[in-house]
Amino acid sequence: MRLRFLPLIGAPVAVGFLLAGLLSVPRSTQAMPTFAQAYGMKCSVCHTMVPLLNAYGRYIQRTAYSTLDRSVLARALPFWVGESVNMDSTAGAGTGTPRYTLGNVALHGVGYLSPDVTYHMQQWIVQDNQPGGVDTLWVTYNNIFHREGHLFVGKIENPAPSPYSQTMDIDGPAASNTLVGEHDWSATYGNRWGSKFAYVRKALAVEGGYLLSSDDLNGLTDFNPGDKTFQWKAAYAPPDHPVEVGFFGSSGSLPVSTGTDRYSSLASYVQLDPGRHGVPGVLAIYQTEQDNNPGIDAASSNVMPATTSRGTSAELYEPFLHGGAVLAYRHDFNDDGYGMLSNGNAVNLGFNVPHIQYLHGYLEANLGGNSALAGASGGPTWKGMLWLTTPIRTLR
Repeated sequence: MRLRFLPLIGAPVAVGFLLAGLLSVPRSTQAMPTFAQAYGMKCSVCHTMVPLLNAYGRYIQRTAYSTLDRSVLARALPFWVGESVNMDSTAGAGTGTPRYTLGNVALHGVGYLSPDVTYHMQQWIVQDNQPGGVDTLWVTYNNIFHREGHLFVGKIENPAPSPYSQTMDIDGPAASNTLVGEHDWSATYGNRWGSKFAYVRKALAVEGGYLLSSDDLNGLTDFNPGDKTFQWKAAYAPPDHPVEVGFFGSSGSLPVSTGTDRYSSLASYVQLDPGRHGVPGVLAIYQTEQDNNPGIDAASSNVMPATTSRGTSAELYEPFLHGGAVLAYRHDFNDDGYGMLSNGNAVNLGFNVPHIQYLHGYLEANLGGNSALAGASGGPTWKGMLWLTTPIRTLR
């Protein structure tokens, strides 16, 4: 979800808000979420900072959890509840949206349906104080090409770098979020109904999928939606090495007011997990996009010609407090091809709340520039979130 920030004078309020949230959470919740609970391991085995994945966690993600032992996972119930409290400084009086959002509750389920079939579901019970919808709902058949092939069907994560779906940043990398006329590229890269195939062999990871509607459960049977896209990714991604390097892209069509926009993109990325000897984590993404018919310019009502746009995200992040917190700095740049440039700079802090297992806190300061995330004065704005992942007791 996308949130907005508090003015600089609201920073103490933001911190106070998070501390107040800590006091409201029952301290009896000490169990581990499903996978870590079943294996008796810490979240740091797969995460640099929940939910940001490390190399091994990304390997588990792209193999649809099938590399985990089914008998071990059976030690824990496969369901857990995520509850969050959010704060946005640019909301409040006069904006029509609340500054604090208490109603964010989702039910998650992950695991095996059979020895060859895994699944993942996330159903929002309440989202932004409104009745929620389906965020994720897929099943995967994993016994293809000696269990190195994985066929996903349902509402899935698109073939893209892992931080597009798993990041500790409240506003994630914006390299693929360029707005070109009526085409919002960020919607192209959201969770959508469709199918994809992933082939994972040692350090080679290749994915390709056809994506349709991003709607709620009704999107399951919508085979003629607005946005139809073939997306792919190819990467060098060893599960036991901190470096991942790859390419990803898309080719699709989107109805606009002037007909159909046929578009395509090509991107490269590098992700480096933070290591010893003071080496920080790195995420760098560069994407170019082509739109042959972007539609109408909302400002001038003129028909927009074909264009080539681009987006860049570059981020450094460093753990401290023995991995209990991670500080990150990110720069985003987008060019819609018509001379509209957007620059954004953000500092993110993610941390595990001491003495309350599986309660995580996040703060984001947008440092201005001319992006939509900046405050009206161009100065810092703030967002915050407390996220509690509430596991269900083990079966044993």
